[in-house]
Amino acid sequence: MEQSFPWFLAWTAVLSVIVLLAVAVHRHRVARRRETLPTDWPLAPRPVFSAEERRVYRQLREALPGHVVLSKLPLLRFCQPNDPQRLRYWFDLLGTLHVSFAICSASGRVLAVIDLETSASNSRRGQRIKESVLTACQVPYLRCAPDELPTIPELQLMVPAAAGTPAAAPAPRPSSTEPRHTVWPESHGFTYSFLCGRRRSIWPPEQDDPPPRNGTTGR
Repeated sequence: MEQSFPWFLAWTAVLSVIVLLAVAVHRHRVARRRETLPTDWPLAPRPVFSAEERRVYRQLREALPGHVVLSKLPLLRFCQPNDPQRLRYWFDLLGTLHVSFAICSASGRVLAVIDLETSASNSRRGQRIKESVLTACQVPYLRCAPDELPTIPELQLMVPAAAGTPAAAPAPRPSSTEPRHTVWPESHGFTYSFLCGRRRSIWPPEQDDPPPRNGTTGR
């Protein structure tokens, strides 16, 4: 028994080394697979807009000439978690979702979101996530079919900064030398209830933090 014990230890050590080497080789192969780039790139360009999206984009630009209209903007571009330790969770949850159109101020603040109903956007889970994110961020949200977009006055009511601004006739793009500015509501809060079942409070962007919820603001 005493003579076989050293052999047992030796074989155990050898097997441990073999296992460790096998694991190291496997990890190296996996790492090389991930780092290897394709030698052939069978890709072709495609338009950003479909025909319906292009028509909606033009109508939004006509209704909101003083704003920036962004298409297919990922949710991750205009929201972030309050807890930095949860970055990975929220990235995995929101990373594949985007909105059809985001109406922004000249400084890049998202003021309202419009989603077009398509056959590819019928996921109930994805829709629920979008609505929850936009409600948490206090961003007005409208989902409609491409041929049921609101009128120009209704679109202007949807965006707080555009309320009371007359619609401009279609005109050439403004030159880069012309300054762009956004007119913000004079009141401290703007209550939005257009085309949605619940009320949402929109606060002016010049405030770093919204007023406390237990207080009363607005007119």
